[in-house]
Amino acid sequence: MDWTKLFFRNRKHNNLLRSFKKIEPIIHEIFAPGNRFVGKDFFQFIGQKSCEIAGADLLMIGKFDAKEQLIKSLVYCSKDEVFNNISYHLNESPCKQVFGNEIYSIKEGAWEQFSSDAPFADSVVEGYIGIPLFNSSNEPIGIIVALFKNPIRKHLKTIESLLFLFTSRLSTEIEHLQAKEDIKKRNVELELMHRALKDKNKKLDYSVAEMRKAQLKSKEYDQLKSTFLANLSHEIRTPMNVILGFMELLKSDSLTVEEREEYVEIINFNGLQLLKVMDDLIDISKLQTRLLQEEFSRLILNNLMYKVHVHFTKQAALLKKDLSINFYNGLEDGKDIIVTDEDGLTKVLKHLLDNALKFTRDGGEITFGYELHGEELIFSVKDNGVGVQPGKEDVIFDMFRQGQDDMKREFGGNGLGLAISKKYIETLGGKIWLDKEYMDGARFCFSIPFEPSMARKATTKKQPLTNQYL
Repeated sequence: MDWTKLFFRNRKHNNLLRSFKKIEPIIHEIFAPGNRFVGKDFFQFIGQKSCEIAGADLLMIGKFDAKEQLIKSLVYCSKDEVFNNISYHLNESPCKQVFGNEIYSIKEGAWEQFSSDAPFADSVVEGYIGIPLFNSSNEPIGIIVALFKNPIRKHLKTIESLLFLFTSRLSTEIEHLQAKEDIKKRNVELELMHRALKDKNKKLDYSVAEMRKAQLKSKEYDQLKSTFLANLSHEIRTPMNVILGFMELLKSDSLTVEEREEYVEIINFNGLQLLKVMDDLIDISKLQTRLLQEEFSRLILNNLMYKVHVHFTKQAALLKKDLSINFYNGLEDGKDIIVTDEDGLTKVLKHLLDNALKFTRDGGEITFGYELHGEELIFSVKDNGVGVQPGKEDVIFDMFRQGQDDMKREFGGNGLGLAISKKYIETLGGKIWLDKEYMDGARFCFSIPFEPSMARKATTKKQPLTNQYL
């Protein structure tokens, strides 16, 4: 095409004509199938060439983030220099008008529409031309902006048309760039997923290997396992049947709001009972196979005692048991900071209090707490419930055993709580026992080493364990 003939009669536009004569080879270079410019090089090339052809002082080609309403430049340049990339919000510039039009232009005074801290604010531009870029789904994905330090009083439509020539190629390249970024991001996600799966497989292989070792070591417990399975069937089926039964009742449209709430509460309670059985099973398995490792940390003991008291007060209310639960602390606040395995200590207290709550009837009383005795903390949990049957004191901490022969029928339970507690206390370096002299119910005691967290130990005198809380 001969651009000279097209503008021959308009001799007063010689400068513009000389620019137009450069268009044909540039367009050919940009749109030719063998174009050597791709990615960042492409945007720099087309940005500087477009700036030169349009006679603009500055030109920016940017991606549009519709979610954040942000423009992130792919190139920001003059015809002679490429600047650092920038990003800005649409509301900070006239670009917010572009995406409602095919082309948006300002002949003069464009600087007035930029916010004071916008990237172009210091340039004091007069003329502005912005053209939106769309993907194959006709969604806005970018923008080309030409900025002029002098007003654009002439040739505005011509310059707009020249810039518009490049929009199709720019849109395609931005869409291609976005696709590459999406693929790269997806590849990273897949690689992370692959590594995570490999790690999980290694952990699974390790767990399987440990389980096989544990199976070889646990042959001596075969009889106990048989007993456990018999008990487990009962402990699982009972709450499960309750849950399923009341779920069927909830389907009835004739239930009152109060009845429905009561049934939901029953289902929730039995679900928690079922969860306790599962937790006990996991704990005893870990303790027996030595897979459980204690984690010692700093613990404010009096805070723990208070939290346990609140928990079991709520449990008693949920079970609709009318009884009194009290606790006491053997160290003053501020002197009760110790180092121990908080999770293990909490589980032991909860197992002992679970039993006390289970075996204490309405009108009864439960008291728990601790004292400092020499270099040990002595904890006790006592109740005035049914107590332990004479002759069973020595086997009460064995797995699947309870204090009364007929307890399972009346009170339920799988006989794991005390066995788990014993293993935890031994892990912590202490011991647990039943106070045989206490005859008004049951009183369980356990000890753990007293290891203060502070540099100076609590100023509590060594003294024999008193009967204050017996």
